[in-house]
Amino acid sequence: MAPPRRRKQDAAPRAPRRTGARTTLRVPDDLAETVEHYAEEHRTSTNDALIRLAYDGAKRYEYDREVAELARQRREAIRRPTEVPPDVEPASAEEVTNAILAWRLGLVDEEKWGA
Repeated sequence: MAPPRRRKQDAAPRAPRRTGARTTLRVPDDLAETVEHYAEEHRTSTNDALIRLAYDGAKRYEYDREVAELARQRREAIRRPTEVPPDVEPASAEEVTNAILAWRLGLVDEEKWGA
């Protein structure tokens, strides 16, 4: 006797068709549990859940890279020159703080002082 047919609402949700390279990979057990929980919560397939989590991770990675690059640019912008003329007094900590805040708030003329 044939097994009873599943109703459409009982069928496992299908992941949307995507373009791109096909791959086979092994998912570590601890990650597989997370993927299964995600799939259940969002009523989707485990493959789709894995792709969604990968996209979230990729966004977080790109954000971290952008923040690191911005931090590098800011560090370079506030480095003191190696040769300071003898008649120039170094800026105080308050002056440095005010200059950085003015730059962040867009109060500095980039045409005049550079970006």
